[in-house]
Amino acid sequence: MENWTQSAVTTIINTAGSTMDIANNISTLISTNNATTTIPPMFVPCNSPQNLVSPKVAQTVDLVVYAGIFPALVTAGVITNVINMAVFSHQGLSDRINLCLFSLALADTGFLLFLMCGKSYALVSLVSREAGSYWQQRNLVIVLGSHLGFIITSTAVTALIAIERCVCVVSPFKAKTFLKTRYIAIVILTMGIYALVVKNTALGLKYLTVKVQDPATNTTIFISRLTPFYLRHKTIIDTIYSDLLSVTVPTLSLVVVIVCTSVTVVKLKLSLQWRQKSNASSTVIVTSAEKREAAVTRMLVTVCCLYVICMTPSVMRTFALHRLPGFLISGYLCNTFKVTTALVHLLEVINASANFFIYLKQSSRYKATLFQMCSKFRCLRDTGKKSDAEMSVVSRSVVNSRASNIDCRQHLGQSKGPYNLDTEAGHM
Repeated sequence: MENWTQSAVTTIINTAGSTMDIANNISTLISTNNATTTIPPMFVPCNSPQNLVSPKVAQTVDLVVYAGIFPALVTAGVITNVINMAVFSHQGLSDRINLCLFSLALADTGFLLFLMCGKSYALVSLVSREAGSYWQQRNLVIVLGSHLGFIITSTAVTALIAIERCVCVVSPFKAKTFLKTRYIAIVILTMGIYALVVKNTALGLKYLTVKVQDPATNTTIFISRLTPFYLRHKTIIDTIYSDLLSVTVPTLSLVVVIVCTSVTVVKLKLSLQWRQKSNASSTVIVTSAEKREAAVTRMLVTVCCLYVICMTPSVMRTFALHRLPGFLISGYLCNTFKVTTALVHLLEVINASANFFIYLKQSSRYKATLFQMCSKFRCLRDTGKKSDAEMSVVSRSVVNSRASNIDCRQHLGQSKGPYNLDTEAGHM
């Protein structure tokens, strides 16, 4: 730490915010020597002795999680979420639950794609360490905003699902009156646009990508630096970007999901006990619609429980990010930050990818719709193959018929001279 604060550090600052090619950006950085500065203590490289984790451990975790585990999990998650969107769209988005689950799958798909794009620096670093270091920092400006915007939208949709189920169980008539599909669609769309626009704008105004050369070790890396614009308007940007979206929305959503899910579970248990007593006395008949509604509620409770388990560490990390000095990707606790973030992202990816298996296990309607869609696809494929086979048979028949006619003509030509159909018909 002292070596870094006392030594002169040469930096080459790239202020461009465009999504240019990585190699072009690097060459621009190398060829631009228009600024020399000393990095503030919060933005020193990751070899500070105050780190709880060594750089080697952090690099190993990055490679294992982002280059090894993530590609498989993200690929599976994107495929399953696309299937979810197809199924719920087929069932009809006029139903508010189908709309919520479709929106959740869409937000999770966007989150997975942008997360994998941002964390691809681990794969890039296998080819070029300098390029990987650069993309790790440029991710803050180019990709991270969309990644965070989609996960905030997913968080808000999950909270909305928990509220909807809670109201349906506690007061079904109020749910039909107040929780209309168009209202829910407006809330989801507004939240998604707001989160994506604010996150991308704020991060673009907040960070610069900086190339740092340590004269002691003669190594070159890229780090992030706060922009002069952000430093001048820190209070406003932090209020809109950090305090509201990064802290308030995830924390409030987590609390809402926990409270609403707890109320729903208690209400379901009481309702089940009452039905068991009523069935014993044969005074109440439970309709199939009520059974289906209870099954949907249990499925959504499972989705909410998975969300609570996987997203609680993410909220705790967010609080640490705003309370611990240096707990940043380019702070003096950056190795600790990297390892913590990798584990948190792993849980977030599991949460975004596992809903398909919950639906398949607990929803008979989802399973029936999926099998119906697969059957239609199989029938179309078989019909196409059958048509191709029939066309092949017809083609072979035509060829054989033509060959037979040619043989007949040749035979007749050898036995009685030139063959004339009109002459032959006249002899008949």
